Amino acid sequence: MRPQTITPGIYMLTAACGLIDAATFLALGGVFAEIMTGNIMFLAFDIGQGGGWGVLPRFLVPLVTFSLGAVVCGFLLVSPRLGTRRRHPFVVIAALVAIATLLALLWNPGSEGNEAMIIVGILSFAMGMQNAVVLYHAVPDVATNVMTLTLVRLLSNWSVVGGTNQRWRYRAASLSVFFVAALVGAALVRVSAGAALTAAVVVYLIALPFLLRGRSLADKPVA
Repeated sequence: MRPQTITPGIYMLTAACGLIDAATFLALGGVFAEIMTGNIMFLAFDIGQGGGWGVLPRFLVPLVTFSLGAVVCGFLLVSPRLGTRRRHPFVVIAALVAIATLLALLWNPGSEGNEAMIIVGILSFAMGMQNAVVLYHAVPDVATNVMTLTLVRLLSNWSVVGGTNQRWRYRAASLSVFFVAALVGAALVRVSAGAALTAAVVVYLIALPFLLRGRSLADKPVA
């Protein structure tokens, strides 16, 4: 049966982001695979506090690979060769997360070293792709990241201040899903980074039918 909408799949990507960022930040070097604002700020803080430029590689890996993933996916989405297959990047993303998870389980890396950087690089590339394809298939008020804007939209349109906030449930759900997933990810990291990433892979497997077949606003012709 064809899923009604892509929305449940996007919520599951929100959960995957919480799990993945918990794994990379808490167990794989103190960096984010998906929240680039955090990486930029932490890099600036480390340098500004006298840490020197030695911290640069640790943050450049996610920043550069995330950017490459976004560029590659953006190119694919505008390419006429992709045709009607503009959902296929979701499959590639899930495969990349699965590869990174397998490496984490095999290597059981520490927070430092080449193994951790390789896993972070793969995950960041996947998250760059994910952000590009989610932007293309955007669901209003359902966020996979940038929870600051989601919180502002929720509160600034609150009925108490005279707003209508008709889609408050979508905004509140995004915030809740992200928080709970990050909490679960943090708990699983106490076992290993691979445990949190395995949970992310399971979420992707559940999400794929919605992401590949659910109705999206991008399916409608633009006037």
